[in-house]
Amino acid sequence: MKAVILFSRFLLGTVFIFSGFVKGIDPLGTAYKIEDYLLAYQMDWALPLSLLFSFGLIAFESSLGLMLIFNLLPRFTRWSMAILMAFFTFITFYDALYNPVPDCGCFGDALILTNWQTFYKNIIIDFFILSLFFYRPRKSNLTRHLGFSLAIFIGFLSFSFYNLQHLPLIDFRFWKIGSQVMDTNQKTIELYLTYQNKNTGEEQEFLSPHFPYQDSVWLSNWEYKSTREFNPNENSETLMFFDLEGNNATTDVLGFSGKLLLFISHNLEAIDAKESDKMKQVIQVADNETVPVFLITASVGNTIDNFVEQHQIDIPIFLADDIDLKTIIRSNPGLVLLENGKVIKKWASADFPVDANQIFE
Repeated sequence: MKAVILFSRFLLGTVFIFSGFVKGIDPLGTAYKIEDYLLAYQMDWALPLSLLFSFGLIAFESSLGLMLIFNLLPRFTRWSMAILMAFFTFITFYDALYNPVPDCGCFGDALILTNWQTFYKNIIIDFFILSLFFYRPRKSNLTRHLGFSLAIFIGFLSFSFYNLQHLPLIDFRFWKIGSQVMDTNQKTIELYLTYQNKNTGEEQEFLSPHFPYQDSVWLSNWEYKSTREFNPNENSETLMFFDLEGNNATTDVLGFSGKLLLFISHNLEAIDAKESDKMKQVIQVADNETVPVFLITASVGNTIDNFVEQHQIDIPIFLADDIDLKTIIRSNPGLVLLENGKVIKKWASADFPVDANQIFE
């Protein structure tokens, strides 16, 4: 029994530490996932607290894992784990049944599980937590345990705060450094049309426009049924950019030949004077190197006009969905260097470069 309990401690501790660590790498992403749950459960009033909940969950979950491995405050640890997992098991069972949120975010972007997979995973964890209650720990120095536990909690908080101020230590998303977000030699997207015979019900699929549309006899016996699109470009991204007139400019931006700097801001109103001054410094450096700079934002209308007028930033502006922009970079504003559709470097606003060497070398 001692061997089972020891195994349970190390297994659970590892799972909790890993779960907290991958969330702590991207505390803003965890906050976005918490927002999804708050909206799904009609708790809009708590949305301003999502980042606070994110920090608390990350630090608490990670601390419990480390405390369990080092056997700190064992009674508190096992009861906290049991209560926490009872709550999560109930939530994930509801998610599995009704799918209000398609991905629980249990392991951040590092490991994506379906809701049913998450629920089964939680059931297994519950079993191992239950085994901990057969363990009767010896009395220990409470003051020392409290001190160590508090230090662990503060350490994980500091780790999350560092990743919030800068960029995630490890980027698990599509737009990580080195990703080819668009192939400059894009192949043509293929469009397939399915037609059904009116008499026999037989179906035939044709690659557009290679079907007998000029054969009137054939067309009289067949009717259009559906369309299927095939994108032969590997690792192609689904996000789209538009110019201010509403025209699709995705290829113009992502398919740009050569170096290109993108400022990313899902909310222009949140950019202060200090950040806009940094942006202007980057624009000046890029201009000296004849590298174009675009601004991609989810803000629209007067917000864009007010931003340009207030901060005197005159660069081409494109529009995109705010969720897509938050996926590209976890900073508002953020900066991305592309070269021939490939992500070369990324910076949070706190780390914006000040000279050409920092940007282009």
